[in-house]
Amino acid sequence: MVGVRYILPYIRRHKAKLLLSILCFVVANFAALLSPYVLGRGIDAVTRHAPMGTLALIGVFLLLATLLEGVFRFGARYLGTGNARDIEYELRNDLFRAYQRQDASFFQTFRTGDLMARATNDLNAVQRSLGAGFSNLANTVIALITTVLAMLSIDVKLAILSILILPFTSVKMASAGRAIQRRFEKVQERFADISTKVQENASGIRVVKAYAQEDLEAEDFAHVNQNYMDASIAQLRIQSLLWPAMYVVGGAATVVVLYVGGMDVISGHITVGQLVQFLAYVAALRWPMVSLGWVVNLVQQGTASMIRLQRILTRAPAIQDSPDAVRVVRLRGEVEFRHVSLSYDGAEVLHDINFHIPAGATYALVGPTGSGKSSIASLIPRIWDPTSGQVLIDGIDVRLIPLAVLRRSVGYVPQETFLFSERIRDNIAYGVGDVPDERIEWAARISQLERDVEQFPHGYDTYLGERGVTLSGGQKQRTGIARAIIKDPSILILDDALSSVDTYTEDQILEGLRGVMETRTSLIIAHRISTVQHADHILVIDDGRIMEQGTHEELVRLGGMYASMYRRQLLAEEMSVADLEEDVEVGTSGDGDQRAE
Repeated sequence: MVGVRYILPYIRRHKAKLLLSILCFVVANFAALLSPYVLGRGIDAVTRHAPMGTLALIGVFLLLATLLEGVFRFGARYLGTGNARDIEYELRNDLFRAYQRQDASFFQTFRTGDLMARATNDLNAVQRSLGAGFSNLANTVIALITTVLAMLSIDVKLAILSILILPFTSVKMASAGRAIQRRFEKVQERFADISTKVQENASGIRVVKAYAQEDLEAEDFAHVNQNYMDASIAQLRIQSLLWPAMYVVGGAATVVVLYVGGMDVISGHITVGQLVQFLAYVAALRWPMVSLGWVVNLVQQGTASMIRLQRILTRAPAIQDSPDAVRVVRLRGEVEFRHVSLSYDGAEVLHDINFHIPAGATYALVGPTGSGKSSIASLIPRIWDPTSGQVLIDGIDVRLIPLAVLRRSVGYVPQETFLFSERIRDNIAYGVGDVPDERIEWAARISQLERDVEQFPHGYDTYLGERGVTLSGGQKQRTGIARAIIKDPSILILDDALSSVDTYTEDQILEGLRGVMETRTSLIIAHRISTVQHADHILVIDDGRIMEQGTHEELVRLGGMYASMYRRQLLAEEMSVADLEEDVEVGTSGDGDQRAE
């Protein structure tokens, strides 16, 4: 099976502990055979009226056999379960690394709740199949071999009867294995739906409350939860029918052995003690036979989960280092787009983009929402790869630059700044490791975050809530800017990174960044003309094409799309100023009236 084949490398790395566990099971099962043997000898001794000393000695042997079995059975299960936990630990680390190396398209394909379900429920199912499943499988196989040999040594006829009846329990469970696997996969999918629903509601609780949708969301969750319960009951329906059937078969085997064995005792073929010993072996075999079916169930669940994990672990990211990657340590920052086009799901969003940014220059992208500005920016650090054409840095195709070098050389502030539930200083220094406090404070000063941080109860050591919920939108963006410039990147990309700050703060940030941008290539994406008017060169993007380009003055004189945007924004600012002056005049008049009264 695919899932079992994929787990084998993990098992091989822990084969020493695995073999030791099997050895413990061998000793434990041989010890388990001693107890019925000693018990049978004891009963025969009683029927012969043996002295009390003999009976006491038999009791001591019985106690020692039980103790020996218990010690080695504990050792076997301890080693087996520990081995499964070790493999689970490695699998969880590998799964997380697989998440980390995937490209942006992966996270658009898989839902967050589904990824969480694979890292929790599916891993637990694999661990159970390797822990309890393997331990019981090893114990069952060893117990079957040793017990059947012991039964054959007592009475071949009775042994054959037992062997013919008892396997029906395992056959019944094995026949239901595929149905169990299919239904368990459905259970895991429904659990992923629950995880997704909870995750989305926890993240978007402000929107839910703002639109008073609590009751509707609760109803939707109840529907998803009902689907999960239905899938779980469908799986449990098979299991619940199997267990009684297995015990009925085991009871039938006991009745047959008791009847046939009783006749052998009457005929003198075997002794009463041997019959009791044989019945004890039959009873001892019932659990391994039942366990074998249970193991099949666990293995089917583990296999279903391992297949789901394998789809992630073996998925090659669309964006990764090329085998022909060039050796480069640091990039200067010269950027060039040559006939670049980009498509998402078959829809082309960029059409034949061509421009060149000299190292150290500041370029800007403006245009309406959805025009393709962010798509252009995302191609530089290889968040996406172009469908056709080339993106070059320092004359090298970005696909030939090692990802670690490329992304270390790019400081990227996306439209939506994501902050972690850590201290402010950790969020600023994310990606650069330990840096001096002076460096963190410098980055915060440039991004105009310093004064805000001083008002926090613990300054830079203040812990943020989930996704930085304790900060405003503007504070998040300024933290993102500080995070980008503290990397000392060769290329700085600000993707609408000043949209949540007021114009006064924007001017201060741009003034602080001016010194930073003098020594590096900068690409600024914005909707406000005031943000980009001092750039060395401006590209006007619409419908995935470069419509106009030039300096601010050149584009205004051109009288095209950029000039139209500029005039609209100037008019909006004049109207805002007029409204403000009117409010001031009304307020002054009111005060005068009050004073006159």
